[in-house]
Amino acid sequence: MSKYIRIVLGLFIVISFIGCLPEKKMPIPRNLEMIYNPTTSSLYPEYSFYNIDDSTSILVGQIASNKLLYNNAAYKNKLTSRVKVIYSLYNLDKKNRLVDSLATNFIFEKDISQEYHSIEIPVRAKLGKDYILEIITRDLNRKNENYTFLKIERSSSTLQDFLLRDSASYNLIVKPELNFVKEFTVEHYKNNYDSLNVFFFKKNNAIPAFPESNDSIQYNYVKSDSSWVCYLDSIKYESYTQEGNYYFTNKSVPKGGFVFSYFGPDFPNVNTVDKMIKPLAYIGFNDTTLCPDSIGRLKLAIDSFWLQRASNVDRARDLIQLFYNRVIMANKYFTSFVEGWQTDRGMIYITYGIPDYVFKSDLEEKWIYSPIDLGTGISFTFKYKKNPFSLNHYELDRKKLKDAAWDSVLQKWELGEIIYYQK
Repeated sequence: MSKYIRIVLGLFIVISFIGCLPEKKMPIPRNLEMIYNPTTSSLYPEYSFYNIDDSTSILVGQIASNKLLYNNAAYKNKLTSRVKVIYSLYNLDKKNRLVDSLATNFIFEKDISQEYHSIEIPVRAKLGKDYILEIITRDLNRKNENYTFLKIERSSSTLQDFLLRDSASYNLIVKPELNFVKEFTVEHYKNNYDSLNVFFFKKNNAIPAFPESNDSIQYNYVKSDSSWVCYLDSIKYESYTQEGNYYFTNKSVPKGGFVFSYFGPDFPNVNTVDKMIKPLAYIGFNDTTLCPDSIGRLKLAIDSFWLQRASNVDRARDLIQLFYNRVIMANKYFTSFVEGWQTDRGMIYITYGIPDYVFKSDLEEKWIYSPIDLGTGISFTFKYKKNPFSLNHYELDRKKLKDAAWDSVLQKWELGEIIYYQK
């Protein structure tokens, strides 16, 4: 029995199959504000999705061990956390019909040397169809939960067809940039590849135009900055630490492969002057007159910027904390092939704060802000932008935007008012 318990604690004790529910559809539009509200949950699970055959995929996740509550409710002599993961799989080809759902219970033993707990759950996502996977992660001891949505494309060849594994443990990797493995391997679930072409695209430093502008960033998906051949049996992580996107494919152009993005060792956090100064462009900072090689001068400019907007040092500190917390969360929520703060959703999230209402479908998100002092509120619609680099890139539909009250928002920042655009 003791051997059984050890195995159970390392993985999970119960898998409860709820079953396929073909008659049900995705719930009527409901407010999903909590998916971008970090105050609603202490959990920040990371998930990836891999296709392992023509009818089955694997949901791979990890939860930071220090985000879970441990007690002896499950075993008297052991401190354990209890986590439930519930998914609902919706077929986008049939008007968002619910085709599968599953609830899985996990028990993890507390281990101070273990940074993350890992999760793997099979999902019946069939080749030839596209899906949305809604994931609810619950800490049963603490009684809070996190909502995550993943887009699954199986109607054509996709980046989810490639499996990334830790060379040492052979475990599937959630995100290479988050795991810091020394070496990893790559394999395709259907084709045997010994090597792939790698196309490197340097980090794009452009930021979105302000909401009321009609301009959109034109991203380069074709012309790489460099390229080489990579052998897949052992890929050294240290060889991929120049910031940008690495596109792996068996083709002679960046198509039909997968992307490994790298945005620095501290990402998604903001720990350097260079990372701190760029998002300030959204609220009026202009660094064109500063010398980029003078760190001390840049730091002084940042301090001066915030002090001018605050009546004292304490208030400036509050403003700084609010602003950069939003930058970090934008990186967590909205990163695609560019850092999350550089996306349209990131710009709005940082500048306006957490939306009051979020309505989500397969191809768009609608955010609504209802501030007391700006009348009936502001609505932003973000459209999913299909590209070979990411399944998480949305662009602001500027044609649907009526009045963003951008000048009013900037004025509030100029006056040092900590703004939460909520009722």
